[in-house]
Amino acid sequence: MKRNLSNFVAITALIVLLLFSFTSCTSVAPPTTGVVTITLDIETAIIMGVDLELIKNSDYYIYMDDVYQGTMTSSGALTLEDVFLGIHTFKAYNYLIKGDLVNLNNSDTQKEVKLPVNGYSNCSGSIIYEVKPGVNYVTIPVYCGLILVE
Repeated sequence: MKRNLSNFVAITALIVLLLFSFTSCTSVAPPTTGVVTITLDIETAIIMGVDLELIKNSDYYIYMDDVYQGTMTSSGALTLEDVFLGIHTFKAYNYLIKGDLVNLNNSDTQKEVKLPVNGYSNCSGSIIYEVKPGVNYVTIPVYCGLILVE
């Protein structure tokens, strides 16, 4: 009887140990994406005929790796989720024509597209940034060149 009881205890302990060892061997995959929060740092040169507040409060078109991501104002932020880890190029554009913004829609994708018209200057900037797991803060330096208004 003692031998049966000790065999039962030994087999039960072995089963419990095997059960714990199989369930605790799960591996956790490292994250493959991160979150990117984009802000703008706008610097202006001498701009004739254009209200500086118009430039600072107008819409900026944001691109990551030459793919349109969204529109934002200089005082706001744009958050991109599920960005693959690695090195990316972030760009911001703001095209002005005599103080008016150019907003066009691409007929194929129905996304907003920016276009320069008749050689007028624009505000633009870019930065290369390595996205890591977690939240990443990217500030795009934007430079606004000389804009002459007739």
